Amino acid sequence: MTSEQMELAGQYVLGLLDGSELAAFERAMADDAELAKAVDRLQAHLQALDDTATPQAVSPGLWAGIEQRLDAPPAYVNIRQQRKPGLSRVGRGNWMAMAASVVVALGVGYLAGSFGTGQRQPVMIAVLLNQSDAMPGAIVEAFADDSVRLLPLEQFSVPEGQVLQVWTLPDPATGPVSLGTFTDPRAIRLAGPDLPAPQSGQLYEITLEPAPGSPTGKPTGPILVKGFAKAPLS
Repeated sequence: MTSEQMELAGQYVLGLLDGSELAAFERAMADDAELAKAVDRLQAHLQALDDTATPQAVSPGLWAGIEQRLDAPPAYVNIRQQRKPGLSRVGRGNWMAMAASVVVALGVGYLAGSFGTGQRQPVMIAVLLNQSDAMPGAIVEAFADDSVRLLPLEQFSVPEGQVLQVWTLPDPATGPVSLGTFTDPRAIRLAGPDLPAPQSGQLYEITLEPAPGSPTGKPTGPILVKGFAKAPLS
């Protein structure tokens, strides 16, 4: 699959294609079994991400923050009006532009990761939310070999002399375990220590620590993003 097909697949699942673009993509799926399967996997993957979301109270500054991030004034829509169980293609006007772009980024990143690793599938997925405004800040894909694939969704600020450290909580009795550190917010793979198989509901988080990592072996700095794992649909 090309990067353009990956992007179109994400837009198709979200219902952001219409007219001639929609017709052309549906013809392409009819002629390309691999593309059709990729769309099915993406729908299942985004459903798993959707299931991890916990309802949050809307903060007073939410709309002001959206206005600052969008070039054009936002269209205020009732996103609950046509919300149906499960994730399906919906009308363009029922998604805020920011929400759509975040989910497309997640979906395209997932497809790129899948096709770049021999279609190796994660056993757990966690969407890590920003602690200040509950917006998605990163996604973690946990694999059976104790490695994780991290896809940052925001440009974390890393002051000189500090690093970003990824943690998980496989067992409350043992406490948080470090999966590795990084300084460049980009898609990376970390080879974690020998741990029990990832479980649904397992905590993942990223903290800011002094270089080369936490001096205590446990989180000491501020938590930037955190979330709980859920198994993707097969």
